[in-house]
Parts: sequence; C-alpha cells; structure tokens
Amino acid sequence: MARTIRLLLVEDDESDAFLTKRAFADMSGTNLMHVPGGQAALDALRSSRFDLMLLDLNMPGLSGHDVIETLRDDRKIGQVPIIVFSSSDHPSDIDKAYGAGANAYLRKPDSLGGYQQVADAVCRFWRDNAEFPGRH
Repeated sequence: MARTIRLLLVEDDESDAFLTKRAFADMSGTNLMHVPGGQAALDALRSSRFDLMLLDLNMPGLSGHDVIETLRDDRKIGQVPIIVFSSSDHPSDIDKAYGAGANAYLRKPDSLGGYQQVADAVCRFWRDNAEFPGRH
C-alpha cells in the first residue's frame, strides 16, 4: 500500500491553486496544504513537516527563486524536495531554479486534465517510489 505524503503548494494565483488542489484531491495518499506566497511557505516549513513542495516562481514578495535559495541555505528545513511548478518556459528560469537547488521543474498545464496528469506523475514517482530525508 502506498504511503501518504504531505505536499506544500506555494501558489499566488487562485485559479492555478484551485486546479492543482482539485487534481491532488483525486489522488489517494496525498495531504496537500496551500499557501499563497514565498514568506508563507517559509513559515509553514518552519512550523510543520512536509515531504515535498510544489513551488510557483513568479510571486509578489519572495519569488520562488528566493524561496529555493533561502531553503537551501537553511539546514533545518532545506532538505525538502522542491518541484518548481511554473508557467514559465524561459531557459533562464529553468537553469536558475536548478542552479539554486530545485529537484524538478514542471510546466503548468493548460487544462484540468493536464493538472490531473501532473498530479498522477508526481504521486507515482514521489509518493510511490522516492525516499524522503528523515523518513526512513
């Protein structure tokens, strides 16, 4: 039986957050919490334990790039795997995210079916196959 993973969704756009939450709601073994920005993500990571973060890049205040850099410099919370989940396909955004320490970069789809495919792929790999730091 698959284990349950705790996901932190960091997304400032209400429509994208709704579609992501809806797609993951259909996936068993996932517990998703949504926060609307970078600072809220850091606060959530400091107060709760998450197995994985889905992180938008382009947000007001702390951008996704800022969040990655802050996390990777913080030994207490910096081990959480980060999947950048962005509408940007700009090579510099992709390279900068990986260079800062992102574990994966996924483009946001343009349909609910696409969001469901992403949720399925994330769960098949991260929930069903990956090992997480601190959870052995």
